[in-house]
Amino acid sequence: MCQAFFDWFRRFPMQRVPYFFLKNLCTIGRLRVVLWQNVWIALVFGVLACGERDETAKLDVAALDGGNISWRTWSQRDSARVLGRPILLFFYTQRSVWCRDLAARCFENSEIARAIDRHILPIWVDADLRPDLFERFGLGGVPSLSFLTPDEQWITGSTYLDPEDMIDLLRWVQILYDNPDRLVRLEVQRAELKRREELKKKKDPRPLINPSVALLNRVRDSLKSVVKSGFDPGPEGLLALAEAGVDSPLINFAHSARRDTDGVYMLGVLKQRGPVIDAEKHLAVNAQLLRAFARVNLSRDLADAVLEQFAVSGDVLLGAGLAGFRDQAGNVLRDAEIYSGWNALAVSGLCAAFLETREARFLDAGRRIFEAVKTRFVQEDSLFVHAQSLITPHFLLDQVLIIRAALDLFEAQERETDLLFAQVHADRVMIAFADSSGALRDRIPEADVALSPAIDRWLPSGNGVAAQVLMRLFVHTQMPRYRDRAEAILTALVGSNIDRIGYAGALSRALALFVRESETNGE
Repeated sequence: MCQAFFDWFRRFPMQRVPYFFLKNLCTIGRLRVVLWQNVWIALVFGVLACGERDETAKLDVAALDGGNISWRTWSQRDSARVLGRPILLFFYTQRSVWCRDLAARCFENSEIARAIDRHILPIWVDADLRPDLFERFGLGGVPSLSFLTPDEQWITGSTYLDPEDMIDLLRWVQILYDNPDRLVRLEVQRAELKRREELKKKKDPRPLINPSVALLNRVRDSLKSVVKSGFDPGPEGLLALAEAGVDSPLINFAHSARRDTDGVYMLGVLKQRGPVIDAEKHLAVNAQLLRAFARVNLSRDLADAVLEQFAVSGDVLLGAGLAGFRDQAGNVLRDAEIYSGWNALAVSGLCAAFLETREARFLDAGRRIFEAVKTRFVQEDSLFVHAQSLITPHFLLDQVLIIRAALDLFEAQERETDLLFAQVHADRVMIAFADSSGALRDRIPEADVALSPAIDRWLPSGNGVAAQVLMRLFVHTQMPRYRDRAEAILTALVGSNIDRIGYAGALSRALALFVRESETNGE
């Protein structure tokens, strides 16, 4: 039951709901979910984050303090096999107030530190830097605490925990490993769950659904249902609805309380009943919103705010975001880490703002960012790294976001070099990231089982954006290979994700492009 619950839990884009209230302790055959009582902390940070606009210079956020824990990196995970210890994966971001609160309250606790040092191999992972690991083992948002066997099989996990509950969870994992019979029973349960899942697939296999108008209508109904239920389908989902003629959700979002006084949008807001505030400001989220707002003629103010608020001193590229907390003096804290794909998203947003406003300064800024990304992040194999501090793996999403930025620049300026770049890099990506399913792998090199995520989280899904750019390349070049590969991606992923397709905005937009082009060609 434990494994089944977590497999289900991780399927959904949980960072869109107030799930950091949720924490869970899972034992064999028993699940306990409790609510976090310290709501007042959220109120305090909400007051700090939502005051008057601060005109002082931004300071770089200090690196997260790991407390009294001797943290390892993912590359050191083989030590768990040598030591015979379970792995604790702690997923965090530098900007998250919740990650810092958990670290301060739990990892500086001497009892917790001793328990981890004696029985666990602790590994911390920056979820921004390694989105592939977060997709595999995270619980949808940060902080995430994931316990794995030495061979990287799931045991249990939680989101935010109080120190008392962290101690309880560590004790349960320790008892499990101190008793070989319990470990055997856990493996038996895991094998049984796997057998049942495979049997279920054989009895009720997910069909491969061919792209069609009927399927597109079904997908759009799912997007509408997500909005009607009060959830956030993400910027790509809002844009997909706007492109279908349903622009009120996007307009409502633009004027919502998530817009802060500095002009950019926070990850969450405090309501009388609803999400707790998360005052973090994420470059990639705001860049996607910028692209979407241009659809409803609301991009100018956000374009200016993105260029101002995410600027890194002395650099043309934009930083990762602004922290959801301030220092003791009330200064805004900036995460100056630079990611290639996030800046490519900004290029696309600025191109959209230019096409709406016809203000050349937005296009010029987008061009400068794009050229800097191409120069600073490309490797000898002509693929782009996610960050200059991370040479491997290469992520599909970064590659296709850069291709999309090139196509956006081409459509704004009609420079043939941009289209040629997009073609050459798309051809390279189709080969390098190919998978037998018809979709594309999320990363290379891929040592484990390949993943082809379709659900948008803070960023759009790599396969969704890939199918979009391939269809746009087909429109510009009329080369069938691009359309064929886009169709293969859609066929492989839409059916297998149909029960949560309302959170797959990027894939939905790709499907709309495919259907529209098929109708144009009379197919």
